[in-house]
Amino acid sequence: MRTLILSDLHLGSKNSHTHQILDVLNREHCDRLILNGDTINNLNLRKFKDRHWRVVDKLRELARSRELVLIRGNHDYDHQARRNGGYGAHAVLPALLGVPMVEDYSLAVGARSYLVMHGDRFDPTLNYSLVSDMAGWCYEFSQKLNKKLAKWLKKKSKRWTGVLECVRARSVEHARREGHEGMVTGHTHFAEDMHIEGIHYVNSGCWTEPPCAYVVADKAQISLHEVAE
Repeated sequence: MRTLILSDLHLGSKNSHTHQILDVLNREHCDRLILNGDTINNLNLRKFKDRHWRVVDKLRELARSRELVLIRGNHDYDHQARRNGGYGAHAVLPALLGVPMVEDYSLAVGARSYLVMHGDRFDPTLNYSLVSDMAGWCYEFSQKLNKKLAKWLKKKSKRWTGVLECVRARSVEHARREGHEGMVTGHTHFAEDMHIEGIHYVNSGCWTEPPCAYVVADKAQISLHEVAE
């Protein structure tokens, strides 16, 4: 069985590279598609353009012909509405795609077991909403000025604050604790493929700034692929 893993599509965002997403979905054959969190940018569907809805239509089409796994991300899940019994993004996205939303997914690759999850639970900065909101505003503002500058600032800021290292280290620790040999996350928006103390750590990157990336898993191996800018 061939599995395709994409994370951080951020549909509804003007920075979502929808044409490249559709190209990969049309080109890469798979028996199972895993959307590893932040499939939509937020609950405000009025920000969806035709190009965003075309991706949703493609995902709905794929869900009818093969297995579609929808994993929770921090952008496409409304914790407050869920606690209050309200109709938040946690309900909207599963309704759009016709599949339930799950926290994680265990994936067998040969004799090795991988855990697939978004990775936001390992990001300590999400506990400080003001910091997260300010970082998001600064990133959006810098993108209007210069996209390459925005990408550089984003990567530097995550390294300065230790987010990349923290998510990576906590992911590896969690995989080992749960008895897995590998971990696939998203969230940080930076694609990575490395072996850390016997655990294979893969980050599937994002689709809001190039180079966009995705993961392919078959019965023999799991591999990271980048899309040319």
